[in-house]
Amino acid sequence: MKVDNFEINEITFGQERELYSAYKKAYLNSDIDFSSGEVSNVKIDWEAHDMAIAMVLEYAIEKPEEALKNMSHPEIDALGQKILVRYLRMDDESKKE
Repeated sequence: MKVDNFEINEITFGQERELYSAYKKAYLNSDIDFSSGEVSNVKIDWEAHDMAIAMVLEYAIEKPEEALKNMSHPEIDALGQKILVRYLRMDDESKKE
């Protein structure tokens, strides 16, 4: 599986559930309609968000500190977010699979 120019590792169902749990913690204080999945009045817990991104990068990329050393931290976060939504099957690409 590829995200941007990175070949990313497959993850287990257990890892996917751990990521989903971490991701939900980041939005815990927002208003969430669980029947539709719609989030309103968004309040992000940035510490929880950053933990989810760190988990994603560790799962996805062998030696992330080496592979991402030429990227800025905002670029790394953006890549991590793209990988996260792919792993959680919330992007258009995963819906095609």
